[in-house]
This record gives sequence, C-alpha cells and structure tokens, in this order.
Amino acid sequence: MTKQKLTLLSVCAFLLSTFVSCGNILTQPTDSTSNSGTVNSGDFTDKVINALVYNCDDHEDSDDYSWNTSSVIPITLNGSSINVTGSGATVSGTKVTVTSTGNYSISGTLSDGQIIVNTEDEGTVRLILNGANITSSTSAPIHIISAKKVVLVLADTTQNYVTDASSYSSSTEEDAPNATIFSMSDLTIFGNGILTVDANYNDGIASKDGLIIKSGTININSVDDGIRGKDYLIVKNGNITVKSGGDGLKSDNEDDSSKGYISIEAGTLNITSGGDAIAAETDVLISNGTISLTSGGGSGYAVGTISTKGIKAIVNTIIDDGTITINSADDALHSNGCLVINGGTFSISSGDDGVHADSILGINGGDILIKKSYEGIESAAIIITDGTIHVTSSDDGINAAGGN
Repeated sequence: MTKQKLTLLSVCAFLLSTFVSCGNILTQPTDSTSNSGTVNSGDFTDKVINALVYNCDDHEDSDDYSWNTSSVIPITLNGSSINVTGSGATVSGTKVTVTSTGNYSISGTLSDGQIIVNTEDEGTVRLILNGANITSSTSAPIHIISAKKVVLVLADTTQNYVTDASSYSSSTEEDAPNATIFSMSDLTIFGNGILTVDANYNDGIASKDGLIIKSGTININSVDDGIRGKDYLIVKNGNITVKSGGDGLKSDNEDDSSKGYISIEAGTLNITSGGDAIAAETDVLISNGTISLTSGGGSGYAVGTISTKGIKAIVNTIIDDGTITINSADDALHSNGCLVINGGTFSISSGDDGVHADSILGINGGDILIKKSYEGIESAAIIITDGTIHVTSSDDGINAAGGN
C-alpha cells in the first residue's frame, strides 16, 4: 500500500528565489482583475498547492490483518515461568524467543522476563496480546531483534500492560533496545484491545524501521519519547494517549529524504510532552483526526533548552482536515520549510508563534483561532486564499518579514 505525500520544498525554493525578497503577504483577489504587485496571487498559490506529488512506500499489506485462527500457538505466562503449546518458539527461564514466522497468542503475567522475536524467515510474525502483563527489570519486555515484519495484535476487549526498569543491562551495546516495546524491524499495531506502556528507561514504543498504528487504544507514559518510528510513523486510526518527558510522536531518519515522516490519517490523539508533541525529520502530513497537544508545559511556560513545539516538521507540514487543539510553550504549528493548511478546525495557544514557516505559509481554508501568541502567523511569504482566521498576539498578528 502506498501513501501520497506532498513535498513543497523545491517549489518553495523556486518561488522564494524569484519572488520573495523582503517578505510578502498575498490574499486571494475578490475581483478577477485584481493583482498583488506583478504576481497574481491565485497563480502563486496554485504553484504551491499543486506541488510535486509522489508515493511513499510503507510496509502495510491487507494480509497483515487476517490469519488462520487454527494456526495460533498459545504462549502462557505463569509469573516466573512460560509455557509454549506448539513449535516455533523456545523458552529459556523467563524468556521466550519466537524463531519462526507464525501467529502467537500471549496471555497471563510475566513478573520479570521478555518476549523476543528473532527469525530470518521471510514472513510475518504476529504477537497477539490476549490479556498479557509483562515486566522486565533488565531490558525491553518486548524485543524484536530480527523479522521481516511484526504485527502486534491487541485482542478484542483485552487489557494488556508492559513495563520496564529505569536501567537496562545492555544499554551500551550497539542497537541495544531503548524502549519498552522495541523493534529492529517494521512494526504494526492493530486490534480493538487496550495496550498500556509504562516506560521507565527511555521511549515507550520504538521501531528502527517503520511503525504503523492501524487501530487500538494505546496509553503511553514514558521518560523520553512516547512513540517513535525511525523511517516513518503512520497513524491510520486508534485512540492514543501519550505522556512523555521527551517528544510525543517522533520520526527521526536523518539519512533518507523520503523517510523520517509522520502521517496521521484519523483517530483521537491526546499528547502531553516535555519536548515537541509531534516532531518529524522531514514532513508532517495530517489528513484528519481529533488531536489535542500540550508541549513544554503549555503557553504559560518559557521556552527552555529543548524544542517544545506543538507540531514540528524539518521540511514541510501539510494539514488537510481535522480538529486540532494546541497549547505549546514554543510555536504551535511549525515548519522549517513550507506549511500548508487546506482545512480543519484549530484552537491554538502558544508562548511563541501560533503558525510559523521559514519559507512559505499557505492557508487555503479552515477555521483558525489563535487565542494566545507572540506572533500569530509568520513566514517569509504568506498566501491566504480562504478560511476564517482570528488572531490574538502580543506582537505582530501577521508577519511576512521572516521574523524581523
């Protein structure tokens, strides 16, 4: 399955080099004969909105979410022991290692141990959490060392709990786990159950490849980042609550310009973060959803030494729809490149800028209420074609001077 992704950086660079010198604000003409300087604002906006569109591959397949129930292998956790009924997994003390592709149902309580996946098979491993309570005092309670793909299934109506200690015995090793649920492979979370993660060491859920949240109720309390997908983090639906000392949702691949992005398609997200609530190394793409973000303590707190933005993209931020509430110490909506709002309902309180883009900021619809800000809307070039905008600011309401 592919995900369409807008990339505006090349368009922004072209427009800035040919048009923007000291900053410009363009609004859509109400009369067809109106112009803004020598550039028709409609044409200018169209070039930004109709930017290059291409597909980003992810690891999702429709077969991920269906399997033969008769093939499921039960793994029963009995406090200080583990029982496996069938083949494909081996037990050593309080650790069970899945070594073959297959479907494994995990139930019961493990007082101090691990679920490990380590297979070279070219298939999908499904770990079905079926009322599992897993604690580890030495490492990640769920540790995916190697697999083609792992689907973590939250069985219907079940409550599942995973927690770790404040230090890991293997923390200095290369590729050592640094999250309560840690994967070196592509990871998908799916189902109608509940997953609660208390991360006392570092991150809550982390994948060193791609991470997809298809559905489920997920509650994260983490010392550092809440949910992190290095290559990408895609939220297709679900009910997600994160309380994190670091960033809330994060994608941080710095080496590949087609990765390091976050896509939110639907769902309900409530994020309270010490750092950025949503942070992507490349793009943040939001199609819909009900999103509530509080970062850095909120707009009443001073910006400290770490980034405390609501939504931050190093390249571009594109929002098509959704209901988004942000209370941030730093910028509420931020992009180092271009930021485009095509629709949605926004309620923003910021200790700095309400909406900020370093290059170009386009607003083509939506209901935007900026209740508190230093500067309401700021960018080197601002294009407004539609929408309802209310701004309360202690400095500029709209600033197209590049921050000066």
